[in-house]
Amino acid sequence: MARETPVVWMPGGVRTEIHLTSEDTRGACCLLVDYPPVGWSLPAHRHLTEAETIHIVEGDFVTKLDGGRSRLSAGESIHVPRGVIHSGANIGEHPGRRVVLFSPAGMERFFQEAGVPAADSDIDLGAALASAVSHGWEFISDT
Repeated sequence: MARETPVVWMPGGVRTEIHLTSEDTRGACCLLVDYPPVGWSLPAHRHLTEAETIHIVEGDFVTKLDGGRSRLSAGESIHVPRGVIHSGANIGEHPGRRVVLFSPAGMERFFQEAGVPAADSDIDLGAALASAVSHGWEFISDT
């Protein structure tokens, strides 16, 4: 039976739809669709237990991955193996749309926990950071 797709808003104004969860895939993966606004960026980090695959549906992005840099536009994808340092940004002139797959599942719990129900809701950035860390994110400071 189909269910309504949960939508949350993440720091940076990113609308995120949670399409598949651990329960849907027996833990194999979770699937999100997000809409990063113009100027959005995510600092260097790694996921300690999940690999991440990103497919660009709309927009122009740059992804830094393990020391390299890739520009990605509609129709292009990139895979981030578990534990690999990466960052990303919307470098386009328009909001983007990406399909994001985490494997194994579980990362959706971070989005459910840290996200807020509406774009105009306040996000506690400290709580969002703590949630990310508790869900296996490790942020890497620039040196």
